[in-house]
Amino acid sequence: MSSVKIFRAKKISLGKACGPALITRDRLGLRGFANLEQGKFLGGSLGIGDLEGTSFAGAVLIFPSSKGSTLWSITLDLHCRSGNAPAAMINSRLDPFVALGCVLQDIPLVQVEDPSIFDQVKNGDTVTVDADRGEVIIDNVS
Repeated sequence: MSSVKIFRAKKISLGKACGPALITRDRLGLRGFANLEQGKFLGGSLGIGDLEGTSFAGAVLIFPSSKGSTLWSITLDLHCRSGNAPAAMINSRLDPFVALGCVLQDIPLVQVEDPSIFDQVKNGDTVTVDADRGEVIIDNVS
């Protein structure tokens, strides 16, 4: 049985996109934490354990904030040029490095301050990010 949840969101990088959720409670890094050619997160001490081996191409990434620095937006650009762009991103804390990368790549980005998003969304749920309207729609498939 499917259920729909709507979260109010702060508009950061405008646009609308839909894709499967890819969620972590960890701060997210790309440079050194993801395989550029495959668009997959690395595991072990270098990566994000709960997302190890998972492709983020076409996914809606939901994470608190970034791990890294100004290289975050450059690394996002390289992933996009390799055909591994995420569909959209959702942060719980405003992150200037993620914001810059998303604006430059025309990737919708919103901030959802409601912490329950991390409990109510599961990997694979269909997520629509409508940054123009300031909302996130979650269609739970589980």
